[in-house]
Amino acid sequence: MNYYSPRSLYSLIPQHGRWFIKEINNVSTLYTTNLGSRLRFTTNGISKLTVNVLDNRNELSPSQIYAWRIDNGPWHREQASQNSWKIKTNPESHLIEIITAGNTDLDRVWSGNQGFAISSVEIDQGTLESAPSVPVIDFIGDSITAGCWVAGRHASYDYRPERNYVGTAVDLLHATDVRIAYSAGGVLRQATGEVPTAEHFLTHLDASTPWKANNPDLVVVNLGVNDRRFPLKQFTSRYDHFLSLVTSLFPTPPILIMIPFSQTFAEPIRRLASNHQLPVIETTGWCTTYTDGLHPDQPGATESGVRLAQKLSNWLK
Repeated sequence: MNYYSPRSLYSLIPQHGRWFIKEINNVSTLYTTNLGSRLRFTTNGISKLTVNVLDNRNELSPSQIYAWRIDNGPWHREQASQNSWKIKTNPESHLIEIITAGNTDLDRVWSGNQGFAISSVEIDQGTLESAPSVPVIDFIGDSITAGCWVAGRHASYDYRPERNYVGTAVDLLHATDVRIAYSAGGVLRQATGEVPTAEHFLTHLDASTPWKANNPDLVVVNLGVNDRRFPLKQFTSRYDHFLSLVTSLFPTPPILIMIPFSQTFAEPIRRLASNHQLPVIETTGWCTTYTDGLHPDQPGATESGVRLAQKLSNWLK
């Protein structure tokens, strides 16, 4: 049995996204605070993998969830409370993807070390290798972008980052993604899990860890809906500042600004994007069904993901 430590797994990720090495309860882990964080690697000569994780939730929360698939096949979901799961395959080379697929607002991801934590991967034979390179898209947003409430109203268990509008679009584009998104967050409103506002969570991985931005092919911003109860003038000032931060952090790739599906602050977002010379993705009528009037359900997520893929395809060519 061969053992891949968190640091060995980290070395397989060419663009590290929002993963980093963190010690949790005296255990070294590959750690992320983001719902929707993805790992991609290939197997070579392996017939069985065992993925070991920490049951790292808040004591009042249901289990955190991971999802995995082989060669772009169907997604399988696993509870972190089981501490491990097995992936069976054959010795040929295969693409394995693992995504952090469920947590709750009670998980203190920012300063309480209650993010997603992978402690190791064990293989029966062969090796793990870096996955082939594909386009990388960074998505900056809130719970809608992260993948909350797609399958229903149960926290964690009904989250579907693997199949929300982002997951759908990425699959259609044959790309991968980095989610920089937290439930309830905005440019003015702090997110849940003790996460600060967007200008702070964009530049940090948690309360004590700065983030060195990756080098994506595209950046997509979908923020504003959680700021709807703040005055327009206050939102305009802060969103303008946030766009300046995004353009300074990502000076090379195209940055696209989405109008929220709810059309919240649509006109000031258009105006500010124009001021920063950033293209706008209009979303009127993109999503016609919702779980709760705000978060797209699975048909709505698929519908909006297909439309987004059509828009983004023009920027990836």
